[in-house]
Amino acid sequence: MYPTLNIEYNSAYSTKLEFNTQINEKMKGHEQRYPIWTFPKRTFTLSFNKGPSGRAELENFFEQAMGAAGKFYFKWEKEKGGDDEIYLCTFDADSLEQNILDYGFTETKLNLVCIDNSPVENVSNLDFYHKAECSFVTEFYTIIDKVFTARNERKSYWDTPKKSWTLTFEKDPETRKQLEDFFVAKRGRFRSFDWVWEKERGGDGLTYHVRFDEDSLNTDISDYGFGEIKIKIKEVFPNNNPFYEVEKDEIIPRKLLKIELEGGSVYIMDNETLESLTFEGETYLGAPLSHGDIEKDDNSSVSKLNIELSNVGLSISGIIGQRGDVITDAPAVLTLIFLDVNTNTILPDYKQVLYAGHCNNLKLDYETATMDIETSLGGYELQAPVMKYRTSCQVRRFKDCRCKYSGSETSCDRTFERCKELGNQENFAGFPQMYNELVIKV
Repeated sequence: MYPTLNIEYNSAYSTKLEFNTQINEKMKGHEQRYPIWTFPKRTFTLSFNKGPSGRAELENFFEQAMGAAGKFYFKWEKEKGGDDEIYLCTFDADSLEQNILDYGFTETKLNLVCIDNSPVENVSNLDFYHKAECSFVTEFYTIIDKVFTARNERKSYWDTPKKSWTLTFEKDPETRKQLEDFFVAKRGRFRSFDWVWEKERGGDGLTYHVRFDEDSLNTDISDYGFGEIKIKIKEVFPNNNPFYEVEKDEIIPRKLLKIELEGGSVYIMDNETLESLTFEGETYLGAPLSHGDIEKDDNSSVSKLNIELSNVGLSISGIIGQRGDVITDAPAVLTLIFLDVNTNTILPDYKQVLYAGHCNNLKLDYETATMDIETSLGGYELQAPVMKYRTSCQVRRFKDCRCKYSGSETSCDRTFERCKELGNQENFAGFPQMYNELVIKV
């Protein structure tokens, strides 16, 4: 059981919501965006001013929590501008730094990190009142020579400029929560939306298609939960086909690794803040997962894919310690699935096995577990046969498993006539009805 942080902290503190979005630049200023995380990371930065007894209580809790793998519960109380939800948190550092004052008083700050999967209310528009004073930028993108010369070649990469705004909001707890919900619903920089720069607030009254320009939302909270929030929004060029925009952005790939073991298999979903995902009746856990490129050995007898997993929680070491090295030679499959980010459900008709084989070359340390997933190629240079549309047979070796001829003859010229002579025409892997040569005159 993890401890609970119930030590009084200052009414002035800050909280930050953070997403992770990959943005791929396209031609003429268009872009394609993918969310790496499903749920946001939230950081609470709490300040403490304590006397000797409060200082000792804070130090004792820090030592107790770090002894429990650094995890603890924290209730964000409404009296402090929170939502009364209980979060499972960790410290973002292994050390507690304090500024010791006279008579043993202390000043210190703690950063609490958690995943915020709280329910989000639907907020349709970013139409909250903000200060008229703002930062406004008009931006072009120009390609220029890397070296300055007399010629100094330049080319405008965008036909029209993009605009960006930095807006400041000062809100009560309820409105601040709505603004956070809007940010979460857009998943940071992921989803775009329409925004009106109203004339009453120094604008031109026009509607712009924008997105958040940062994956983090910082809030400075003061007495009674009132908070100041600064956000940066940036204009984006909408896609000509809005259905294609939804299709390419709302459906995202995820990789799942399954290592089949007797007595309990390993199921991992790559680098997700989503705690778990059910696929084909099995529950995959979000955890660090990375892999390299498919490689072949020198004689092309084996191809392999290097996999790296987290071993911080000693999950792999624990398996080895309890059951011996059951990882080596265990079957493993790396599968690509597609997730609907609106519902966090898997599209049932779209999946692809990226690689399958048996585990080998297991290496462990306190942080990572690495292994190779190997597939025997049987001496072939390629994992799949290269087929060509020709009149001759495409089987590479006479009498192999695809040819299936088992007689006493020792040679074949790969023609259909020869295959008939051998009585093996049912296994002929060519196209005898095709032209042997075709000349087209123009």
